[in-house]
Amino acid sequence: MAEVVQLVEKTAGKEEDGAEDEESTPSVPPRTIWSGSLRIGLVNIPVKAVSMIRNTRISFRMLHKACKTPISFKRYCQEGEEVSLADIVFGYPLGNEKYVILEKKEIDKAKPESRSTIALDRFVSFFEVDPHYFEKTYLLLPDRSEEAYSLLRAVMEKTGKAAIGRITMHSRERPVIVHYYRQAIAATTMRYPDEIRDPSGYALLKELPEPSEKEMELGFEIVRGLTGELDYSAYEDEYKKRIEALVRSKMEGVVSVPERKKKEKPPAKSLMEALRATADSLK
Repeated sequence: MAEVVQLVEKTAGKEEDGAEDEESTPSVPPRTIWSGSLRIGLVNIPVKAVSMIRNTRISFRMLHKACKTPISFKRYCQEGEEVSLADIVFGYPLGNEKYVILEKKEIDKAKPESRSTIALDRFVSFFEVDPHYFEKTYLLLPDRSEEAYSLLRAVMEKTGKAAIGRITMHSRERPVIVHYYRQAIAATTMRYPDEIRDPSGYALLKELPEPSEKEMELGFEIVRGLTGELDYSAYEDEYKKRIEALVRSKMEGVVSVPERKKKEKPPAKSLMEALRATADSLK
C-alpha cells in the first residue's frame, strides 16, 4: 500500500500578493477577487470579479524523506547569514551589481491608489485586439445591478464591441478590456506595450530564406488538408492523468506507471521530401 502521511501542522496560506488559485472542487464558490463598478459616462454598474480560471494542475509538497515533515525555506544573504524580514530592503538594479536602495514604505507610496471604478472611455472591436496583450481574465458578476448589467451584456453581444479602461488590482494598475463571453461580461487585464517583445528586432528573422513556389504550394495543400473545427475536448493534460493513475495504483498497493506510447522517429528527409510525403498522406 502507498505510504500516506498526515501533516500535523497546517501549512500557511499563500503569501504571494495576488495569488488567485481557486479550489478545484466545483461545489466551492469562487471567492471575490475585486469589487467595484463599471462606469460609462453617467452609467454606473456595480460588479464583483471572480477568477475565470480554476486551477486543476498537479502540485506536490516537498517533504523530508526521513521524518516526512514539510520543507521550509529560509532567507540567506550572499555572506551566508540568515536574514529576517525586518532586515530586508529592496534594491533597484542599475547593472554591474549596483543598486539604488529603497525601503518598503517608499515603494508603497509609489503604488497606485486603490480604485473601485473602471472608467470605460472607449469601445473597440474585440476581435481586432492583439491577443498577445491579454494577461488574466476575470468573470464579472452583477452586484445588485442586474438591469444595467444585462443591458451592457446585450449591447456587447450584438455589436461585438468591447470597452477599454484601467483597473487597479493587487497594487498594480493595468489596462483592461471588458467584453462579452458566454452570456456574461468578462474583464481581461492587458500588458503594456513595453512588455511585448517586437520580433522585428531579431536579425535572425530578417535573414531567413524565401520559400520556393513549390514549397509554398505544398504548404498550402497541407494546411487545407488539416483544416477543421477547433475541438477543445481533444486536448487533455496527459501528465495529470499519469500522475493520478500512479497515485491510485500506489493507494491500491500496486506500483503501476502507465506506459507512454513510443513514437517512431521518421526517417530523415529533405524539406521538399517531407512536404510532399505529408501532403500525400492527407489525400
